[in-house]
Amino acid sequence: MQDLSYIFHNAIFSAAGFKFSIEIFTFENIYGLDESKCRVENEGDKLKIKCSELVWAGGQETAKGCVEAEVNVNPQSQKLLFKIYAKCSKTIRCVKLRFIDLPLGTIVNLRESESQEIPESGLLYKYPEGWRHISTPLIVLKTAEGKFTYFRSLDTIVREKRFALIPRNGKLDVELIFEENATVATNTITVPAWEVGECESVEDVYSSHTIHIETCYGLTPWESRKDVPDWARDISLVASIHCQHWTGYIFNNYEDVLENIRWLSQRIDPRRILAYLPGWEGRYYWKYGNYCADERMGGEKGLRKLIEEAKKIGVHVMLMFGINIVNKGTENYQQWGAPSEAISAGGFKQSGSVDWDSSRHYDHGSGVGLNPAAPGWQNRLVTQITDLIDQYGFDGVFLDISALWFNDPNHYLYDGIVKLVNRIREGRNNVLVAGEGWYDAMSAITPLVQSGHTDGILHWHDIPHAEMFNKYCRAFGHLCLGDPSRNSTGVHELGYNPITRVPVREGIIPTITIVNDTIKKAPDKVLEIIEDAKEYASRYLGG
Repeated sequence: MQDLSYIFHNAIFSAAGFKFSIEIFTFENIYGLDESKCRVENEGDKLKIKCSELVWAGGQETAKGCVEAEVNVNPQSQKLLFKIYAKCSKTIRCVKLRFIDLPLGTIVNLRESESQEIPESGLLYKYPEGWRHISTPLIVLKTAEGKFTYFRSLDTIVREKRFALIPRNGKLDVELIFEENATVATNTITVPAWEVGECESVEDVYSSHTIHIETCYGLTPWESRKDVPDWARDISLVASIHCQHWTGYIFNNYEDVLENIRWLSQRIDPRRILAYLPGWEGRYYWKYGNYCADERMGGEKGLRKLIEEAKKIGVHVMLMFGINIVNKGTENYQQWGAPSEAISAGGFKQSGSVDWDSSRHYDHGSGVGLNPAAPGWQNRLVTQITDLIDQYGFDGVFLDISALWFNDPNHYLYDGIVKLVNRIREGRNNVLVAGEGWYDAMSAITPLVQSGHTDGILHWHDIPHAEMFNKYCRAFGHLCLGDPSRNSTGVHELGYNPITRVPVREGIIPTITIVNDTIKKAPDKVLEIIEDAKEYASRYLGG
């Protein structure tokens, strides 16, 4: 995290013991409030601020613009509500509400740890974020005295937020940054309300926040979700059976997959099994954008037999599709891909991959980031998926990296994913659509999601507040989960991971990674995971 190398002279205000300032960011510069042009009015429990001119260059220069802010103080609940409106001559990208000289504390609502000390270099958390840190725009701090202070956005739609926590001289600065959706950004901005207050515990504020997000996104409890087929409510084991690696190495062909399914189904009720097949279409990720049966693994005949036989056994099959990455060498890419390329709010293309071939770099020149909200790419992807469902009759669709966020000025990403999933399921109510990663609003789109990960560390979405996740969704182990025989992650880029089992909790469905010869080489360890699945079914599925 970087910072200004000079003191930015800006107007500072006070309300209910909090000192704060406001900063405006365009795509060209940062602006503060000219203190000499600010008028402050106290109306009981309400503070009103009106500023008629902005400053820049740390206060050395002035600029046309205005800011209106209102702070509502609730002394009974110890909550403050901040509302901000700004206008200037340039397009406004984001607005920062900065709190100054707060007591130091630890963060106690992250997915990866019970508490996080704030180092001298500070910490930065972003929302939306589908894998790490925070899953909703909320930060909770616990002071040395045991008091809890929280900062949350009351936005009603998915838009970017950033939380920066910076120690200074034994105190703490907390920055709350709201970024407007780039599709509608203008020279005016209305910031959705920020709420700051004290709470009794993490659970206390999450209970209130869960009600807020349920209302915003129209969330439905898991038990009554219409996008969860009846068969999906019986699943207690997800078997990630890996097919073909990016380099073309085959772990399991279609016949091998079927043999693994048969073995598993002889040891647990088949209706409990969801067979998830990464790399089913051939070279994993390399084939993204061109989905069809792979000849080396058995072709159309082999894939059809696999799915039909699995159905006869009683096992459901879920195929994997990339929602926002394709190989730019795919046929006719210029027609449907190039116009759909994702860009950031600042106009930069979304790019980057992983080290697929151990060349120790990420620049393979094949994978390109596309926006699933772009009509060209969405139409192609929906057509491919639905045609394949009609052709082979598989039961589930997994959308890779579905929780990835970028603020594309051409197409609003979140609404585009909602539309894409609805199009896939139209007339196919028995099809389950799952996704990778999770943040609060994704609960409205994909009822089943993969957990998140960082270098093999699994981050569970039911942490820090299980009720917020479990009420609406279920998760299973990420593809970085190692297999029980040699810790292989199969097609996943991590390579190896000593973590081979997931915890048995209501929101987390037991998951097994299967590569070549996993069952043959480690049957006892595989059976341990099957016992986890039986325990899950007994605890949470009624037997």
